[in-house]
Amino acid sequence: MAQALSEEEFQRMQAQLLELRTNNYQLSDELRKNGVELTSLRQKVAYLDKEFSKAQKALSKSKKAQEVEVLLSENEMLQAKLHSQEEDFRLQNSTLMAEFSKLCSQMEQLEQENQQLKEGAAGAGVAQAGPLVDGELLRLQAENTALQKNVAGA
Repeated sequence: MAQALSEEEFQRMQAQLLELRTNNYQLSDELRKNGVELTSLRQKVAYLDKEFSKAQKALSKSKKAQEVEVLLSENEMLQAKLHSQEEDFRLQNSTLMAEFSKLCSQMEQLEQENQQLKEGAAGAGVAQAGPLVDGELLRLQAENTALQKNVAGA
């Protein structure tokens, strides 16, 4: 069973063996390099995932901050509008109170004049002036009541 190899076959087998070993070393070296590169890329992917997560959180916070900024701006605008309306109300109230005061003083003056006319008419014995003065008094009292209702309604 032991057949002897010829020199040529031996050389050829040795050359094949060397070639296979060389290929094996090259493939082993490539495998090691690919393994190192794969590990490096996995680490890089993990790092990039963390950075992406941080960026998303920052973006979310930024959006919330923008929403808060919009709400604060809207709040300031509404407060300014409220202050303006309060100032308008104060001015309107002040004007109405001045007008009311003026009307009250006019009414008091007219009542005094009316009282004086009544006293003067009674003292002079003039009977005809009474109905005219009473009619004027009624008209002024009705006007006063209407104005008071307007002031109270405003």
